[in-house]
Amino acid sequence: MRPLYKIKGLGFIFWHSRHMFYHLLIGLVWAWFLREIWNTFNVRWITLSVFGSLLPDIDHFIYFLGYGSNDNYTKQIREFIRERQWRNLCVFVENGHKRNTHLTYHNYYTMVVLFAVIIISSIFEWQTSVILSGAMFFHYAFDIGDDVITLGHINPNWRRWGRG
Repeated sequence: MRPLYKIKGLGFIFWHSRHMFYHLLIGLVWAWFLREIWNTFNVRWITLSVFGSLLPDIDHFIYFLGYGSNDNYTKQIREFIRERQWRNLCVFVENGHKRNTHLTYHNYYTMVVLFAVIIISSIFEWQTSVILSGAMFFHYAFDIGDDVITLGHINPNWRRWGRG
């Protein structure tokens, strides 16, 4: 097996997958922020925060494997995977995932529920819930900001409930 650093195009793939690294960074910043507030360092909380910041993107996989499996977007992804065109796949997903407006949980309603969970969990001092729901909330907040930067407006999927 070749060492990871010798895989052709790995840097290209990492560059075009940077959106996920931003989410990872959001989880780390959220964990740091809570560490400052709670004056406690806990590796488990960092892990949970990073997990929570990546968790909302499972929505994309549910779409891909489930209710959106017959969509043209999904069919094109399958074609790239079948032909092992990893570079084309990365660029296609990077550019196309913002136009996928049928995701179930990428909406304001989910964010309101998560914010309520953060507030209630803070009152009852349920730290695990604050960490997980906060990381998820800031994931969605970042996605909204990214929509404005990338598309020039907020994606319509944020304004409706369910798959749309």
